[in-house]
Amino acid sequence: MKLWQKIFLSSLCLIIVAINIISIVLLNNTHKLIIEREQSHAISEYEYFAASFSNNAIYERMRSEKIILSTDDIKKIGTELVNGRLKNQPAAIYDSKRQLLCSSNPPEFFQTNDVIRFVSGISINSDSYSTKVFNFSNVRYMVVCSAITVEEQTFFILTASDVSEIYTLRDKQTNFVRQVGLISAAIISLILLITVIILLRPLSRLNTYTKAIADGNYKIRIRKRGSREFRELADNMNIMADSIQINAARLEKIAEDRQVFIANLAHEMKTPLTSILGFADLMQIKKNVSDKERSEYAGIIVEETKRLRSLSGKLMELIALGGTETEKAPVSLPAMIKETEASLTPILTKNSVTLSCSCEDITISADEELFKSLLYNIIENAVKASAIGQQIELRAGMSDGNVVIAVTDHGIGMTEEDAKKVFEPFYMVDKSRSRKAGGAGLGLALCVKIAELHHAVLTLKSKLGEGTTVYIIISGEECL
Repeated sequence: MKLWQKIFLSSLCLIIVAINIISIVLLNNTHKLIIEREQSHAISEYEYFAASFSNNAIYERMRSEKIILSTDDIKKIGTELVNGRLKNQPAAIYDSKRQLLCSSNPPEFFQTNDVIRFVSGISINSDSYSTKVFNFSNVRYMVVCSAITVEEQTFFILTASDVSEIYTLRDKQTNFVRQVGLISAAIISLILLITVIILLRPLSRLNTYTKAIADGNYKIRIRKRGSREFRELADNMNIMADSIQINAARLEKIAEDRQVFIANLAHEMKTPLTSILGFADLMQIKKNVSDKERSEYAGIIVEETKRLRSLSGKLMELIALGGTETEKAPVSLPAMIKETEASLTPILTKNSVTLSCSCEDITISADEELFKSLLYNIIENAVKASAIGQQIELRAGMSDGNVVIAVTDHGIGMTEEDAKKVFEPFYMVDKSRSRKAGGAGLGLALCVKIAELHHAVLTLKSKLGEGTTVYIIISGEECL
């Protein structure tokens, strides 16, 4: 069952129950008031009948000049009273033993077991009136009865009033309320159905948008309409859609980058493998290979093997950094730069390039070996971009609360477009020169990963033909 159906049916049931309860309470209260009014009227009629009976007995005793009237005399007076002047008032007189002396029509009513039990339950010494409603032959009688002393004898006088119209009126009112309730329920159900549909229309719209988002349409946004709750829900749904779109775009970018990475990796590995395989085949197929040719072929195989080893090593290091948790410790930056400079001496000497270092006395929290690898790769790239006899400057110091390390070369430089892509894996500005120098385009990508692990940022400024400066900006929180 749908939500709107549940709301509609539950609300309709509650409204119908509430209407019925209110109607029943009102009908019962009205009926009770009418019965109380009729009860007062019946008591008044009873008092009139009782007074008439007592007065007639006194009058008869005085007229007959008797000291006391007999039971037969009183029975005669009662019979004349109920069948004479008060014959339209159903009444009966019982003696002290609750035996019927006389009664009006219908006589059978006053002799029923229910009436006899009612009279038998009345105390002789009670001064109050007892009332009760009896149903006899589809006629409802309101009976009033009490004990009365006449001529030193106790009698029970019972008067009855026809109250059938009251109960007939109640039944008619009940049927009327039932009919009105059914009609009202139909009208209310129609109004309620329309109201529920209108109020829940924004929810249906949200459901449509949600399905669209679930189907991959992350650009869709929900219009903020309806009540405040629906507007808040729409706003949260839009925030969720933004997050999904951002995450989807990020995942797509990761997938594309991985595809490009794998394609570049296959291409980069294919080149040295082809060279190794080709020259190895030459050495195997060619019958007469001079020492010079053998040395040349072996040299090429060695260089390509070194390049392949460097490629696989940096690749493994780059992959390993994806799940690496750094073990940081306090490291003196000047000492670490000095050690890196020492390890770079063979490369600097081979390329006839000098390195000038200047560093303030700063201690940072870092993984020393990883950070050395970061400096090594950046300076190594600067060496590859420099010409013979050029100098590379490394400067480290505090700036705006952060540690800034700048590595500047005066080599070939690069265009603005190349500068934007240089941190991507396998990207090389001058591929022929990089391959000749043993590069694979993974150095700066590796540097970016190491920088991220140290809450640092890599930036680059370069101008074609004038050189490049790479900045390592370390957050001041990493300083000790």
